[in-house]
Amino acid sequence: MAAPRFLALAALAVAFIPGSVLAGDAAGAHQTWRECLGHAYLTGAAYTGRDLAADAAIRACRGEETAYLAALSTSPLLDEDDMAQARPQLIARARAQLLAMVNTGPRPVLR
Repeated sequence: MAAPRFLALAALAVAFIPGSVLAGDAAGAHQTWRECLGHAYLTGAAYTGRDLAADAAIRACRGEETAYLAALSTSPLLDEDDMAQARPQLIARARAQLLAMVNTGPRPVLR
């Protein structure tokens, strides 16, 4: 009987911790940014080369990237220097992931 009560109190406590809200905001912003990148990349890759499509996707999703970085910057664990160093690494990793993306559309049947 004490275990369910403890779990309920723990859930209420976690719900009121500001850091958990911030983590949720950052996670949501990250997901939105990743979806934007994926959509823009797949659209661009259909018409141009993969490198051009990756660069165009990063440019097209700059607003979502800014929102994600703003959500991250509210963390007490990161200061301005951390954020300045994080952006180039974040962009490089996102670009590499886009270039590694496999065509998820239908494949031609080999005969």
